[in-house]
Amino acid sequence: MTFTITTDGAALSLEVLIRPEIRAASEVELPADYPPFAFGLLPGEGDEYIVTDGGMKGQRGFFSRDENRRVIGVDLAGRLFARVL
Repeated sequence: MTFTITTDGAALSLEVLIRPEIRAASEVELPADYPPFAFGLLPGEGDEYIVTDGGMKGQRGFFSRDENRRVIGVDLAGRLFARVL
């Protein structure tokens, strides 16, 4: 899967998609991708978030950081997505 975070300057959104090559190789029909959904940071150090709308509303996750506090990964529903620059 791919996991993309974007902002319009006022709000954050997540897009989680099944990779096209995984869809093509699957012998069964995979579920449709959700459209991007909004999320908000929870109080604290800004490492935890909650999805606020869409098909994953209510899901929580967190950001993983290195020793310099740079985001190196994002967890969503128990899956860790490594940051790719």
